[in-house]
Amino acid sequence: MEPDNPAGKSTAAPGAASKGECDHFQPADLARLAEEYLNGKSIPAERWEGSRFGYGAGGGSGPFKAVITEVERKKGDWVVVRLDRRKEALPDADAGFKVVRDAQ
Repeated sequence: MEPDNPAGKSTAAPGAASKGECDHFQPADLARLAEEYLNGKSIPAERWEGSRFGYGAGGGSGPFKAVITEVERKKGDWVVVRLDRRKEALPDADAGFKVVRDAQ
């Protein structure tokens, strides 16, 4: 995944999403980044329980300037535990992928 295109969406037509596909970062994209991180550290899936990851990015069009999403591993699934939409721009320190609670 590219840092400016973490969702892996096609960049052939910037700003244009395929029918039924959002053009902004989704919780499933964050779960994929979390799994890549955990696999990269060679942590077995059975130890992922309770780990938590976040991602902050610009909010795109509309009234929101930024969005912070967090997912946590619960009972073998990634669950969205935070969705924070903000009307002000996101500080650089809050942007991108974050480890909130690492696997034990």
